[in-house]
Amino acid sequence: MLSITMIDGKLYDIQCEVSKREGVRWAERDMQPLYWYVNTGRASTDFLHKLFAVKPYLIARDILKGGSDQDVIDRICKRIGYKPEV
Repeated sequence: MLSITMIDGKLYDIQCEVSKREGVRWAERDMQPLYWYVNTGRASTDFLHKLFAVKPYLIARDILKGGSDQDVIDRICKRIGYKPEV
């Protein structure tokens, strides 16, 4: 079962990995696509379960590659094996 606390904890773990490489201020900016995707309800339960199964540093790598918000989300979806429904 997912809770907001679990989701926030996972996002925090990912942000910590990003901040190790970029610093705290840059990490906040770089995390915005994933925060947007989750906080606006676009992330399904299936997406979140798959996100939880992947190590935070791997998601951080995808975030740090940059690009548009959609590029970042697409890379994360590919990494976790999630096919978004259109």
